[in-house]
Amino acid sequence: MAGVAYGTAFPMISVAIGGFTPLSIAFWRAVIGTASLGGWLLATRSFSARPSPGSWLRLGVVALAGAGVFWPVQNYAVKLSTPVNAAFLVSIYPALIAVAAPAILRERARGRSLVGLALALSGAYLVLSNGRFLSFFSADGAAGDGLALVAALSFGSYVILGQLWRDKMGVTPEELSFFTFALSLPVLGVVAVTQGPLAVAPSLASVSALVWLGLVTSTAAFLALNAGIRRGAVARGSVHLLVIPLVSALVSWGFFRETMSPIQWLGGALVRAGIAASSR
Repeated sequence: MAGVAYGTAFPMISVAIGGFTPLSIAFWRAVIGTASLGGWLLATRSFSARPSPGSWLRLGVVALAGAGVFWPVQNYAVKLSTPVNAAFLVSIYPALIAVAAPAILRERARGRSLVGLALALSGAYLVLSNGRFLSFFSADGAAGDGLALVAALSFGSYVILGQLWRDKMGVTPEELSFFTFALSLPVLGVVAVTQGPLAVAPSLASVSALVWLGLVTSTAAFLALNAGIRRGAVARGSVHLLVIPLVSALVSWGFFRETMSPIQWLGGALVRAGIAASSR
């Protein structure tokens, strides 16, 4: 569920950039996420966290990795690189998680998960590249490609640290998602205000895309992700997130009339096969 929700982010970012700056998009996502999830927690009386001083520090680090750094860097990567390069490089964080989790979280490495990871990653490349050779770090797109890698490392750290510190932070998956947005909001707000307007030329399409980014790819996706982290092995579960490029392509195909070639359908089948292999 988290992978499907995140998969809609890249097409929606490309629409939202028409009316908002990359930094303001990150800020508004945090505003919508904080308000929607905070309101839901209060309405259901599900907010009971009382973090200690040490827990606040860990929550702050996790929040910056998951939203405060990841969102603006991801948006700038989409703007400064080619959309395909940025989408692939950002989307490799599940592979980084799958490699790091056995060492850091003491999870048992499973051969089936590694096979599934290789299949899904190969499929993601085919979906995004359409069978073409992708040239990374060329003269024109080197900065964007570098930022895309930083974004991948940032979100990979969010998942790993969220699992590593979950008992020490003493929060539920819902509360962790809330703190991810709320603690990132001041940083994103200061940066967005000092670097430009919070809106450039908002249209109905760009505002709708921004609301989708806040409610679906922020609130709903983080809830699903953090709940999933608590219930399964991180290395195996991270392979499921490689469905993101496939969902991005399907959204572009369905809503923006972009065609999908046989190579991309083959890539989608490899992604599905990789997920199935790691889930057995």
